Amino acid sequence: MSGGHFDYKQYAVREIADRIEHDIALALAPKPALVHDDYWIIFEMDAYRGYHMYPSYSRHFDTYEEAEKYLLSTGNIVKAEQRYVDLKLFSDPTQFQSTNQYMERVPNDEQIPVLYEIHHVVSDHYPYDEDVLELEDSTIEAMKEAYRILRLAEIYAKRIDWMMSGDDSEESMHKRLKEELEEFEKEYASKDWTILEEDE
Repeated sequence: MSGGHFDYKQYAVREIADRIEHDIALALAPKPALVHDDYWIIFEMDAYRGYHMYPSYSRHFDTYEEAEKYLLSTGNIVKAEQRYVDLKLFSDPTQFQSTNQYMERVPNDEQIPVLYEIHHVVSDHYPYDEDVLELEDSTIEAMKEAYRILRLAEIYAKRIDWMMSGDDSEESMHKRLKEELEEFEKEYASKDWTILEEDE
């Protein structure tokens, strides 16, 4: 391989340009249909001001009543006392408390039972297994210009690299630089930004 004056770093510039090109195509690609979510989940607060989904990260319920029935069926969870509702530790009002488990890391070692809330989730989103990128038109235009500048930088760096490494004379450098710049500008002017090449 010729060159080496810049330790072949011009190829890293090209890799960035290629990644930008890929992201532009992804942003322009047709979007899959949105998935509508409408379900209930249970949040458990077993440490002061720190909560997580209960009983697992994938458990969803079709109705509030179904989630409530599940909680109360454990035998050690009951409706929350008003004093725990008034703490407002959840985004929604606290609804249930444990009868035999207590929170960790509570200020002043106060004994507060593990608390629960049933939370309604309603959202529209793209399928989680789809690679979707949404960008504004102005952002895509800026990325196209970034791609162009990086490709020009790569061409300049390559030609100067070869000259400084002794592979090209100054005259040859200018000749090849002119040719490659003209070739790139033609390529850029006719570029189809919607072509999405899959990552290898």
